[in-house]
Amino acid sequence: MMIEPGILPEHSVWLPVLIFFARVVDVSIGTVRLICVTRGRRALAVILGLFEVMIWILAISSVFAHLDRWVNILAFAGGFAAGNAVGMWIEKALAMGTQIVRLISRGNAHAVAERLRFADLAVTTLSGSGRDGPVSVCMAIVPRKITAAVVAMAGQVDPDVLVTVEDAVESTVGRASTQYPGKVPFRIMPGLGYLGLGAVLRQRHRSTGESSGLAPAA
Repeated sequence: MMIEPGILPEHSVWLPVLIFFARVVDVSIGTVRLICVTRGRRALAVILGLFEVMIWILAISSVFAHLDRWVNILAFAGGFAAGNAVGMWIEKALAMGTQIVRLISRGNAHAVAERLRFADLAVTTLSGSGRDGPVSVCMAIVPRKITAAVVAMAGQVDPDVLVTVEDAVESTVGRASTQYPGKVPFRIMPGLGYLGLGAVLRQRHRSTGESSGLAPAA
């Protein structure tokens, strides 16, 4: 039985390179596709699956057309391994989806909640009981790309805060947004989590003084 040539070019030097990169691309797409499936992004997962299989066929056809060339098989396997790493890096860079952040504090929950609300984040507080006594839990559903900043803000107020984070498969947060008077939207001040709250309040005080014609205090 004679195997037909593969779809990729048959040049002996470049064929393993093309197989490797084709495999990196299709596995990277597959990794992102699986994450989209778990996060409920069905339409994007379907589109990515189409391109994933098309590229996989290009690579596998060239391997089967030259089974006597071990370098092609090595390139195919190496591309698979590298594609997993690249796919995870792409998914982390995209930071798709939303996450549920729980902040458990003993005595400072109110301050933590107000710190996050000042950044225009919706926060729900609950009372509970822990091993060492009563605790309070602050819960917020935030875009994954700002989760680290939210945790940093809470840590500024309460260095001993206990943080847990989990993915939210589906959420209505973000479909409707209300700007509260006096609040600074998080999306236009991404560095707020790394600034002292006092500095922000002083800046707002100066702005209020200038608008009312009063000189700011020295």
